Amino acid sequence: MLEGERSHQDSLIRTEWSVQTMRDGGIPLEKLTGGSANWDRSQAAALMEQWIRQFGDAIEVVIGNNDEMALGAAEALERAGDTRGVKVVGIDGTPQGIEGLKSGKLYGTVQCDSDEYAEVIFEIAAAEALGQNVQEKVELEEGTYYQCSQKALTVADLP
Repeated sequence: MLEGERSHQDSLIRTEWSVQTMRDGGIPLEKLTGGSANWDRSQAAALMEQWIRQFGDAIEVVIGNNDEMALGAAEALERAGDTRGVKVVGIDGTPQGIEGLKSGKLYGTVQCDSDEYAEVIFEIAAAEALGQNVQEKVELEEGTYYQCSQKALTVADLP
């Protein structure tokens, strides 16, 4: 598990939900290790190189809290000559992540609905600027959080 900043809310939630989703899907898990790569591709590659030396063939799946870290892990696996097909998954569905899917570097990514995301940000900002009650404009969980629609993508989902 390649995590963003250790105390960052998105990093904590992405890690928790990734693991819980697999468990809920009945996938047996054994976490070999994890570390913070601070959302950075080169830091993720360095951690992955260390893990390849330490765990070798025991690595089956790598989850990055964002596409950049996932791509760093994929590049480290490629440099190490990994031919076993370790599944590398990112989060964000960035253009780089989508290109990683197309090229086979990434097995998957999770993409949020960017139009919905932008609309909600605008609604919150407008309500705040106009002194309106944000809760009347946007339904927030616990009065603080908004869950944007998301979808898992693999190469099969691409046009």
